[in-house]
Amino acid sequence: MNTESRKHMSMKDMPAEFFLPPQSNAALWAETVKLVVGCLVFLVILGIAVALTQGIVISV
Repeated sequence: MNTESRKHMSMKDMPAEFFLPPQSNAALWAETVKLVVGCLVFLVILGIAVALTQGIVISV
């Protein structure tokens, strides 16, 4: 077991490159698509969890 305390990393400790936008327009679109898909997946999973816990029946 690791008994050392974890060091809290603040935003000031991160490299400046972490906060910069992608260099090309294609890379920016790729990142945007990943974020949108991730949000949609999260919403679908959240909807399924709510439907299962509330007893909502969805028939197709």
